[in-house]
This record gives sequence, structure tokens and C-alpha cells, in this order.
Amino acid sequence: MYDEKILPVEEMLAYEEFTDRVEILRELDAWVKNIQRMASPSTAIISPRRMGKTVLLDRLVNTVFFKPEYRVAPFYFRMTREKTTLRKFLLEYATIFFRQYVAYCHQDPILFQNRSVKLKELAEYHSDHDAVGLAQKMILDFLRRYEEEGHEDARNHWDAFITVPEMLASFSGTRVAVIIDEFQEMKFSVYDTSEEHFTELGARGMLTDQGATNLTATYDRQSQSRKAPMLVSGSAVTLIFRTVMGGPLGGRFDFRYLRPLSVPDGAALLHQLLDIYLPDVTARPENALYASAQVGGHPYYLYCLAMSKSEDKKFDDTDSIDRLIRYETEQGKIFGFWQTHFQDNRMHINTDSDEVLGKKIIYYFTRYNNQPVGIRELAEKLNVPKKTVEEKIERLYLADLVWRTRARYYAFNDICLMRYIKFVYENDLEDVEEIDLSQQNLFNNLKGRFLELVVQVTMMKFNNETLDGKFFGKTGETEAPLFQVVDTRYAKGSRTRAYQIDVYARERTGARLWICECKYTKTKMGIRQVKKLEQAAEALRQEAEDAGLSVPEIQMWLVSTGGFTQEVLEYVRERADFLASDHEGINSIFRAYGGNYNIPVFKEQ
Repeated sequence: MYDEKILPVEEMLAYEEFTDRVEILRELDAWVKNIQRMASPSTAIISPRRMGKTVLLDRLVNTVFFKPEYRVAPFYFRMTREKTTLRKFLLEYATIFFRQYVAYCHQDPILFQNRSVKLKELAEYHSDHDAVGLAQKMILDFLRRYEEEGHEDARNHWDAFITVPEMLASFSGTRVAVIIDEFQEMKFSVYDTSEEHFTELGARGMLTDQGATNLTATYDRQSQSRKAPMLVSGSAVTLIFRTVMGGPLGGRFDFRYLRPLSVPDGAALLHQLLDIYLPDVTARPENALYASAQVGGHPYYLYCLAMSKSEDKKFDDTDSIDRLIRYETEQGKIFGFWQTHFQDNRMHINTDSDEVLGKKIIYYFTRYNNQPVGIRELAEKLNVPKKTVEEKIERLYLADLVWRTRARYYAFNDICLMRYIKFVYENDLEDVEEIDLSQQNLFNNLKGRFLELVVQVTMMKFNNETLDGKFFGKTGETEAPLFQVVDTRYAKGSRTRAYQIDVYARERTGARLWICECKYTKTKMGIRQVKKLEQAAEALRQEAEDAGLSVPEIQMWLVSTGGFTQEVLEYVRERADFLASDHEGINSIFRAYGGNYNIPVFKEQ
């Protein structure tokens, strides 16, 4: 079993707590695999703190380490804000790189994590592996220079060492994935000075961020490598984005934004947390879904709810969950998390000539959760110049409370942040209107679309496995293919009307499409829905003909929590292009891909 292995990286969470993230983990695994054929560009993973980036990187390294067939050694460096000299940092960085490279070549997870091993010991490590032999020669060259020169040579030596992973990957054929967590911290923590001067500056309180050496800029060549490309992460969203998208590294990185969990996967995580830590506390599926919807699927907030110190911690109904969320945002862990963030960024947040106006702008900003910030609307609401609002929103951007894309500001998809802001600022302001931050409308919409959402997020996790055919209304086994696209869409050909497709998916090979019709009630699906899906498939074929493309093969999938009429069952029984899953079938598929609760059938409104 996975959790019985000695892993190269000790993960911070129980194995079962790693929920969802299947799609991005699969993409990053492919990114590592494709380094061998030099097809992976440097990439940045960006998201706010506590979204699970480090956990994701831990799991990635633990996955690809045990794939020697990839011939790509993961070099995993976690950057901290601990201040140090460049000479000491260089030795630490080089030691970790060579130790992890040798460990991968020998598939030795204990060596990978053994921080007590010195470079001299690695140079004497007995090995018949050609790549290790080459690495040991480079270790001796590194030690010779490091021991002969002092701190004056540290910067030149660092610049030279930056190229070593690529050189070793090129000469040995065992490539390298350079993975650096919290990459932006390389701007602020390392000082190119002697140990004595460093100690003196520290004693005088003069080790400022501005005095540190910006090591991120030294990766301008390495970030373009195809034999040892970089995968970096950062939780200071604005800072990491500026670091990898501008300056010396501008244009060299792809980037991925790590978002909260889907609502169904958030509910699965809450169930898992309760099972692990609070076996006496239970939550019915519909209540777990409500809790997940109310915190936007944010994994850290779900953890806060499960581990809350509230004396009235229950998940019995929506009211008890609302009380628990209020406790956490007003005096619990969520409150403490954002209180610390606001204090750390007070130079951006609280620098207003008109303090009350600044607070009002922040307060009314809470209207825009996961939406473009209406700067003009805010200016009109508060009867102030648009420029005043723009300046404030820019400071909120610098404080990582909004993000920017395509020249527009967007509020993070973080409803608990908005609730914290409302709680903190509303009591300080007079004559402000009540802002409703309930997610009840979202939950009502979710209930209507929940089955479609479950099918969609489950299909995203398909990876060419075979499942028991009875889950799909068939005998034998049915393949669950890897999809490149899974979404909802409309189809309309030149000679057909428009059809809404509940779930549309295109296989990674592009040769076949899947389309799904979902019926989320207690009544059985009739032949009318089957015919509708057939007509949608014909519209897709017509679309392809109209565009001059090859007509795709289409797999149709009926999903109905109420089951199917006898007429439907007889109609699809002999049709290879039809699959049919009832409540038990879709539940079984959902559970095969991480679901740990039965899909509820909500009371019809």
C-alpha cells in the first residue's frame, strides 16, 4: 500500500486527506514524464495560502520518485524566510540537489530525506550507476572550489552552480525536474556577505528585504532549460506572479492557478476529516455539501470547521453549520488566519488619508466575491473619484486580497475572506447597508445541478481505467478514458436546432466524444430524454461537417437517480453507443474516484 511505503517526502497530511487534485496531479506527472523528451516548459503554480500547493508538490514528488522509467530526478527545494548568507545557502542547495539526484538513481527514499548526509559522503557513496558516477565528479569539483574560495566567490559560484542540474541531465541522460516551493522568497532571505558582517547586521536589525540578494533573477537561463526545467510555487500571489511573469524571467514560465476544491470534493474532504479526527461527529451528505458550498470548497476552511473549538460544533442542519462558520470567521482559526494576514499587510491596507473612506471601500468590495471589482460602481456608491477607488484596489492587490488579469481586478473566490472583512469593518462604520454574504443561492443552484457537477468532476478523474460494466448498465468491463476537456456546452448544426448538453467530454486522443444526459429526480428517465440526447449527438456531427472536420464517434451516457423506464432499458440494451447508470451505478463510479458518501437526492422544490 502507498501509505506503508517509506516515502522520500514526509507528507503533512494523512494520505486520506488528499482529496481531489487528481487532474492537476496527473498533468504535473505528465509534465515530469515529458522532460525526458524535452517537451516541458518551466511552470509556476500560483494560489493564495492554505490552498494546498505544498501538499500537491509533496504528493507529486512521492509519485514520480518511484517511476525510474521516466529517468527524471525530482529536485525538491522548500524555500523559507529564514535569513542566511549566500555561501551557506549555496552549500545547502547543492547538497540537497546532489543527495536527491543520487537517491532517485538508486531509488533510495531514505537517502532522499536524510538531511544529515554531507557532500563528502555523497562523493564516496558506492555506486555502479553511470549518472551517479558523473554526479560524484561534479561534487568533487564543487567541493574543491567551495573550500578554496571564501564568501567573495559565493555569487560567482552560485551562478555557476545554477547550470549544474542541466549539465548533469544532459551528460547523464537522467533529466531533472527543478521544483522550488515558495520561489518568491528567494528574493528576500539570502545575503551576499561574510558570516561576520551578516551577524553584525542581524544584531543591528539591518537585515532588510531590500538588502537581500534577488536569487530569482539568476534563473533567467535555467528557466528556459528543457532538460532541467523548473516547477515553482508561491502563495504570495501578486509577488510570485510578478516574479515569474516580469523582469529577467518574463515570458519564460507557463502558469497554473490552483483553485478551491469542487463542492462535491469539498464535501468528500469534510467527511474524510470527520472520519479521521472526529469519528463521533457525523454529517449527512446534504449537510456536508451545504458546508462545502458555504466555504466555497476551500480545503483549509473545511479543516477549520472539522477541527473547530466551538462548544456547539454540529453538522445536523444548515443552521448549525451557519453558526459554526460564523464562529470560525469571527473568533476561530479562520479569523486568526486573516487577522494575521491583515496585520502583515497593514502598510498596504491602512495607508489612507481618509481612514473611514478606505474602510468603506474595503467593506463594499465584499460584494464582488469571485467577480470583477466594479470600480466605477464603488466610486458612484461612495460619491468619490474613480481614481480614489482604483488606488485603494491597487493596494488591496499588493496585499493579495484581489488578483489582476487582462487589466481588470477580480476578488478572490473566498467567501470567508469577505465575511471576515464584513465582520471587522461593519462595526466601525456608520450608515452602511447590510451586505448579505450567504451562499444560499449558490446552494439552491447547486441542488439543481448537483448530479451534472458530480458526473463532470468524476469524469475529470478518469484515466483509462476499466470499471465494472454493471455501473454503466453493461456486462463485462467498461473503459473510463482519459479526457482532455470536460464541460457543459451547447451544440447546433446548420440543419439542427440548439441543444444543451449536460456534460460534454472529449477524449485525450480527440477521436471520440462523450455526452451525458442527467436526470436528478426520483422519477424514472423516459424515452424522451434518450431521443433528446440522440438529437444533441446529431447536432455535434452536423457541427463537425459544417466545419469541414471528421465526424466524431460519440458515446452517449444516461444518468438518472430515479432509474429508467422499461422502454429505455430495452432501447439501450443492445446499443454499444449508449451507457446507462442509475443511482447505484453513478454512486459506485463516484466512489471509485474518491467519493466517500452516497449522492443525495434532494427534496424537489
